[in-house]
Amino acid sequence: MKTFDFYDRGSNRPWINPLLTNAVIVGHTTTTSTKLWMRAYQENTYRMVICPEPILSDTEMTADWSPETKVVNGKEVFFLRSTFNQDIIRELPAALLTESSDLKYAHDITEVWEVTGLKPGQRYYYAAFALDQTIRKTPWEIVPDNQFNRFKTQSDEQEAITFGLFSCHMPYKKNSFDLVNIHMWDRFGDELDQRNGDFILGVGDQVYVDGNSKVSIWEWLRKNRKEFVKEVKPEDRVEVMRSWYRDIYRGYWGHRQLRRVLSRFPTYMMWDDHEILDGWGSYTIKERQNLLDSWWDWDDDKEKLSLFYQMYEAAKLTFYEYEHVHNPTTPADQLDYAFTWGTSAFYVLDMRGQRDYTRTTNDRILGQAQMQRFKEWLTSDTFKNATSVFVVSPVPVVHVKSFVVNYLDILTLTDDMRDQWEHETNWVERDELLDAIFNAAHTHEKSLYLLSGDVHIGAAFRMTHKKYSDTHVYQLTSSAITYDLPWVQASALAWAVKNHGFLQRDEDDSEPNVAFQLLMEPCKTNNFALVNVQKNDQNKVQVSWDLYGSTEKDAAVTKLQRLVLT
Repeated sequence: MKTFDFYDRGSNRPWINPLLTNAVIVGHTTTTSTKLWMRAYQENTYRMVICPEPILSDTEMTADWSPETKVVNGKEVFFLRSTFNQDIIRELPAALLTESSDLKYAHDITEVWEVTGLKPGQRYYYAAFALDQTIRKTPWEIVPDNQFNRFKTQSDEQEAITFGLFSCHMPYKKNSFDLVNIHMWDRFGDELDQRNGDFILGVGDQVYVDGNSKVSIWEWLRKNRKEFVKEVKPEDRVEVMRSWYRDIYRGYWGHRQLRRVLSRFPTYMMWDDHEILDGWGSYTIKERQNLLDSWWDWDDDKEKLSLFYQMYEAAKLTFYEYEHVHNPTTPADQLDYAFTWGTSAFYVLDMRGQRDYTRTTNDRILGQAQMQRFKEWLTSDTFKNATSVFVVSPVPVVHVKSFVVNYLDILTLTDDMRDQWEHETNWVERDELLDAIFNAAHTHEKSLYLLSGDVHIGAAFRMTHKKYSDTHVYQLTSSAITYDLPWVQASALAWAVKNHGFLQRDEDDSEPNVAFQLLMEPCKTNNFALVNVQKNDQNKVQVSWDLYGSTEKDAAVTKLQRLVLT
């Protein structure tokens, strides 16, 4: 019988780079806690050790020391024992230990530990080790590494912060496995280190399930649909599909350049369409069915729709397993979340989990429940007390000329156009969002910053509202960090970006409320951004935006422009 599970398919599932085996991602971090997500190489029982001093020096070899614990005066203590002389031990009394956890294939050998009892503003080093050593050469799963296996907690009353922003990680040419633009991750990490960066926001498309034809899981399903339906029972299909999504994450996150950044800076993530399917939520029912059509097979529309929704369920479970689990904890079925860093407040909107173009009410993107949660946050003490406020909208509110969005809603551009906030079907919901944002910012005398990705262009806009003329809302877009965008296409996208104008409104109320102004020449090359918040000489909060872009002819990266936005 044909195997439909992608796990370890070897040459039948080719990747140019080694798949992710073991790694750690530092997640949501406060003054006294952090989340540490780990994937292990094989099933075992694991623990993590977190220490305010290096676990080993830079010159020591992990093979020379074995991690152990003992109980002293009723307290468990971590120590190292020499592998050459069992009588030589080195205690680390300040080290903290997680509970042991059995990592199984059922969860793709992943786990997240929430570590508490940390000190504010403290650098910590970490490592992980296995308890069952019968089939291992070394107990170390994540070796001590003072350069990359470390993080820093938030400081008490921290006002100045620097954080990174990225989106759209696809370091392969579209129809081949030529590796491109991976150097952007090295420079991203270097700049964060040099600027004493605090954390990172990944605002969508951390992987592409359909971006490369050689590993597209939707293309694979389309070609193998008949066999798959015949051989795999309906109740087993989502679990098998999860192996396809996991394969994508392991491939896209297998690059050491990416892992070395995510292992040392707390990273907050949100999905966009490519973690599910290009244009997810922006198709009609018929278009959803057609996605799994092939020229030799045009029937079974009910079956194709069933597979379509099962793929979404698999995508959501895998997104949770690899990304959302190390974000701030949310209730079941809620993916949007809020957090604070120092005196800055953040809200991360989910624009895919509730998106449905066929919904007849005017809440096709965020849905009513999420919009209500967001509005409540805008009136919360967290918002009122923040010195700066940031809202993540993975798809930009301002980007492409409205006539482009609404008159090119045809053929292969359909889902891309409907994806935009500026598509006419989204105007009412967009205006509700902006009205709430401007009202809150005006009421509490704040500037507010929208952070976006998705569109493969770096840009910055300032928006004003006719009801609140003294209030500014800025949109900062960084995209893409590695995606290989042909120069002609990039130039066309840059042309389509509006320099200034008004956001069109619904036909029943056509007079525009919101005006916008482009603040910089759009970046047409791969890019990432650093945002800095600090007080200026007049003791006022100042937000600056640094966009770093690759050059057009080589692998160099340069700071394109600094914008001071307040």
